[in-house]
This record gives sequence, C-alpha cells and structure tokens, in this order.
Amino acid sequence: MIEEHPLSRFSRASGKTVMAIAKDAGCSRMTLYRLMRGEQNATIDLLQRVSAATGGEVSVSDLFPAHAPAPAEEHAQ
Repeated sequence: MIEEHPLSRFSRASGKTVMAIAKDAGCSRMTLYRLMRGEQNATIDLLQRVSAATGGEVSVSDLFPAHAPAPAEEHAQ
C-alpha cells in the first residue's frame, strides 16, 4: 500500500487545497505536486515556506521523501 503524502493528508483534513498551500508558500501548485511525488528537489527555504503554509502541521522533515537514503547509507556503498 502506498502511504499518503503528509501534504495530501493535511489538505484532506484541513480542507485547504494544494493550490492554496502553494499560494501561501509562494510556489506553484505543480512544484508542490512534484515535491509530493519525489520529483522535485527543494531548497530548505521552500520546505520551510510549505511547512509555514500548513501552520506547522506538516513539518520540514515530513516533506522529505521516505525512500531517500540517509547520508551515511548513501556514502557507504
């Protein structure tokens, strides 16, 4: 089963659309969709703005892809 992205959960629970989150974060809706699919590399500034757009309900660490290797794992190979 594919786990729901934290932004999707927040959007569903709060009723705030991805478009509204993107507007509040100062980015495009497509940027958020790409971020949610793991197709968008994001700056810490963007992640902080997205988190702020959710009122902190979605943390910066929640926005990192679950499948991303930890730095130690990445260099161990």
